[in-house]
Amino acid sequence: MPEEGIGSSNTAQGDKAGLAVRILPLLQTGPDAFTRADDFEVNALFVFHGAVAAGSSSDAFSFDITAGALKRGANAEQYIFAALLGLLPRATVKTVNVAGAPRDVTYGEVLDALKAAITVQSKGGAAGQISVYDLSDDNEATRLKNDVAAAWTAAGPPPVAAAAAAAEAEADADVVVEAIDPATLDVPVNPDLLGIDASVYRQINAMLRSGKQHIMLYGPPGTGKTTLARWIASSLPGGQWTLVTGSSDWSSQDIIGGYQPIGDGNVDFVPGILLRAFDRPLIIDELNRCDIDKVIGPLFTVLSGQQTTLPYRTDLADKNSTPYAILPKPKAGASDHEFAPGPAWRLIATINSIDKASLYQMSYALSRRFGWVYVDAPTDLAGFITEYIAKTDPPAPAPAEEDPCPLAQVWGAINAARVIGPAPIIDAIEAIRILAPGQPFFGPADKDMRAAAVDAIDMVLLPMLDGIIQQDAHNIADAVASAFGLPADEAARVKRRLDAVAI
Repeated sequence: MPEEGIGSSNTAQGDKAGLAVRILPLLQTGPDAFTRADDFEVNALFVFHGAVAAGSSSDAFSFDITAGALKRGANAEQYIFAALLGLLPRATVKTVNVAGAPRDVTYGEVLDALKAAITVQSKGGAAGQISVYDLSDDNEATRLKNDVAAAWTAAGPPPVAAAAAAAEAEADADVVVEAIDPATLDVPVNPDLLGIDASVYRQINAMLRSGKQHIMLYGPPGTGKTTLARWIASSLPGGQWTLVTGSSDWSSQDIIGGYQPIGDGNVDFVPGILLRAFDRPLIIDELNRCDIDKVIGPLFTVLSGQQTTLPYRTDLADKNSTPYAILPKPKAGASDHEFAPGPAWRLIATINSIDKASLYQMSYALSRRFGWVYVDAPTDLAGFITEYIAKTDPPAPAPAEEDPCPLAQVWGAINAARVIGPAPIIDAIEAIRILAPGQPFFGPADKDMRAAAVDAIDMVLLPMLDGIIQQDAHNIADAVASAFGLPADEAARVKRRLDAVAI
């Protein structure tokens, strides 16, 4: 059979040495009838001998199950190890109707059927059936680790990317650094990031093209700010980036650098995260979780386009030695004491607006050096859920125009008290799919859907509501009871749970 698409992966960073693929089985219930069995998920794992070459933020992979050939785009991608990973005990049972009669199907049967259908051919090896590992068994998990290590050792030394990078750097040493023309920058719409208003992309591109170098994404939790930050960085020239998450433990030494022990009793200046990768965007997620002005204060002058001198000498033993300096623009042939950014360098940061008052504040002097883009929750909540269901479960019937969406009604009530983005709602949808497989998300809820929805609210949404006022808690409880048609005892239980997180 020809190769089939099995998904895509972000290979833009050139640091991926493996590919994991989710397999969601279909169980045949008749001559031309199938039923989904998402709860019988199996994973496939491919391990490469070293990182694959840097590609795009969404490289498509395909696989021929009869020949064992794996491709990335149109090119063959050799692997040194492949396996099916079972996530449940083999004896786990699912009952389905086959030709009108109930039939028990075990997870082991699904694993065996997949194993029989899939041929693999690792680099330098013969073609054969794919191996299976039962990860519900600790001994099997250990066997998997050992087998991956053995495959790596047997494949010999991995390709040395460092030598190629060094040669490339040497060849480029005398090349004049060219600035990126802001007018050429373009961040396209991310088709996989649902619920982002078109104005967000317009504002991002307007800022970039007008020469605004640094971007701040802020808004409610769960709106996709971190994913959007990665997408922006991947869409810029070079496609590579560094991501760190803010911490209250940070100092400027973590980001900029400082004196540190280097062994044998010696101390020297060691560059921080930013200066070690000064040729690419730095994404700082949850920026206000660190003491912002203290951590990146030395960059104030650089962010406004001027050189800054650091309080660190190139020779610690010589008090008259040249101090290190950070340059605001790329410079060909920068001196040893100068840190010059690459043309693609910029800061992209995220802030949850719900945390702005409770965490570290950003001074006006720093905030004005960023272009600010507000990433809000979707305006059409039911429309978002409709779009997400259609994308993740194509066989699901489209809702009728008059069908209510109970989860959207609850989301609306929550947002009236505290705005949250789609991420927690997606988590709730996925929890409901596990708790009540096949239940529709539109129309009146039956008993199974009511129970699953209440459990999902407990698991996913309640933690997002800690600290809301009691009246808002009661309003949300009333919305849950009304949307899902809860009986009195269940409605009272939901109200008690919400009262427990309210103030």
